[in-house]
Amino acid sequence: MLNEEDPFGTGLRFALQVTGFELATEPPEPDTPHILAYAAEHGYDALTDEHFDLAKLGPL
Repeated sequence: MLNEEDPFGTGLRFALQVTGFELATEPPEPDTPHILAYAAEHGYDALTDEHFDLAKLGPL
């Protein structure tokens, strides 16, 4: 876990904000229609990190 009082943690969070990113505290939710359709057909247990990566890139 990132310590907010640590100068490194504060600097890291600032650098992420400046570059347009944020530090995730939870795994991604299956929120795209393609992910939901795949999960409905194959089950949520069949989803892997590759499925989320493909959904972000567009081919899924």
